Amino acid sequence: MSRYVHFASRLTGWNAIKSRCEQLGLSMTDEQIKQCTIQIKAMADVRKLAIEDTDIIINRFFENLNSQHEKPLLENLSVEEKDKFAEKRMELRKEEEARVLEAKVEQQVNGGDGYANGHNGMS
Repeated sequence: MSRYVHFASRLTGWNAIKSRCEQLGLSMTDEQIKQCTIQIKAMADVRKLAIEDTDIIINRFFENLNSQHEKPLLENLSVEEKDKFAEKRMELRKEEEARVLEAKVEQQVNGGDGYANGHNGMS
């Protein structure tokens, strides 16, 4: 039995992208994969993505990590799509930054154990 993980949508999680990177033989850090996931989510908000589109985005993102000249993640985007993509990327980055900050505050408030009010997980 094989498992299929859908990774070409706005609801894509970074673990799905990590799995696809491994299938494609690309080695990236978790942080890089999370940044790539933001790109895929943003593009999925701009237009419907096929698996091939997502693979192109992943490969191009990987290539751009080590390149002095950044190439577009997808070719043939209209001006409107490019503008919408830039806007969506910023929105998603802000959402991610807010989640990270919230998690750090939560960790500090709860003393780093993930539980408030001294809960130790025992009944």
